[in-house]
Amino acid sequence: MKGLRLSSLTGELKKVAEKYQGKPAATIKSPTKRIDEFWKKEMRNRADSTRFHDYYSRLPLQALSKFSFDELCKLNYSTIFFMHETVGKLFATKARYEIVEKIKSSMWRWGSGAYVWNEVVDAYEHIRNFVFHEDPNFEIRIDHSTHHHECGYAKYSRIFIDGVFASLVYYKKKHVMTIGFSITEGRRVLIQQVQSAERSGNRYLYRLPANRMEFVIELFQNNFPGYGLYVIDAKFLLGKTLRSYRNALDLANIRATRLQQEADSCTDFKRADALKRLTKTISEVRLIKEHINHLRDDQDRLDAFYRNTGRFRLDSEKFIVNNLVHYKATT
Repeated sequence: MKGLRLSSLTGELKKVAEKYQGKPAATIKSPTKRIDEFWKKEMRNRADSTRFHDYYSRLPLQALSKFSFDELCKLNYSTIFFMHETVGKLFATKARYEIVEKIKSSMWRWGSGAYVWNEVVDAYEHIRNFVFHEDPNFEIRIDHSTHHHECGYAKYSRIFIDGVFASLVYYKKKHVMTIGFSITEGRRVLIQQVQSAERSGNRYLYRLPANRMEFVIELFQNNFPGYGLYVIDAKFLLGKTLRSYRNALDLANIRATRLQQEADSCTDFKRADALKRLTKTISEVRLIKEHINHLRDDQDRLDAFYRNTGRFRLDSEKFIVNNLVHYKATT
C-alpha cells in the first residue's frame, strides 16, 4: 500500500501565545546554548551575526541535533530563508516533518498562510488522528503533492490529486478511493476530490453510506471539529482539469513530433532508441485523449455528484482561490 502511515506521524507540536504566531521560534528557550562550540565558532569565523535568529537557517542539521521535533518545526516555520540543505532534506523525506511542511505549504498555496502557527499545530493533530470507518478492513494512508505544488501527481502513489493532500482509502489492502483536500488558514478544509480508484466493480461501496459526498463531508466534520468545510464547484474543477490535460497533450504531441524527426534522421542504433521513446510518447498521447474524452462525457454526472451533499447544504458563501470556487457546507 502506498502513502504514509498515520502511525508514522509521531511527535507533538506545541501552541504558542498569539503574539508569537508568526515567529514561534522566538519561544524556544536558550537556543544559542544548544549549539555546540564548533558551530558557534564557525559562524563567528564567517563574520556572520552572533544572534541565533539571524543565522540559524544556515546551520546544518548536525548543529541542531539538540532541538526537538517541535522546535525544528518552529525554526523552519519562522524563517523567510531556506534552511540548510540537510534540514531541507529532513523536511522533504521524514514523514512527520513532511506533513508539517505540506500543511504550511497548503496554507500558502491556497491562502496567505501568515501568522497561523497554532493552526498548523491543530491541522497536524487532525491529520494524524484521522478516523475513516469503524470497519477494520478500511485503512487510510496520507499522500500529498510534490514540492510546493497546490495539486498534481502525488509523491508516493503518483495519482493525480486536485489538492495538496490525499487520503488514500484502502479496503482489504486495495486502493479503492481518493479523497483530495487542502487546508488553508482561518481553519478551512477545501474538499476537492472524491473519486473511486476504479470506474466499475467497486464492491467496497456497499460498506459505505449511499451518498458518498455526504459521507465525506461528515468525515471531515468529525475529524476537523470547528473547521469550515468547503466543497469545490465541479464545473470549475473540470475546466481546470481539462486545461491541464490539453496543455499536457500539446507538450506530448510536440515531443512525439521531435522524436519522429529524430528517428528519421538517426543511425540504426540511435533510431531504435528514438522509436522506443516515440512509442511510449504515442501511448501517453492516446491516454491523455482518453482522459479528455472521459471528462467531457462525464461532466454532467460529476457536477451532480459534487452537488448531491445529502443533509448538508452548499451555502451561498464562496471561497474563491486559484480561480476555483468552493461552497461552504452547512447543516
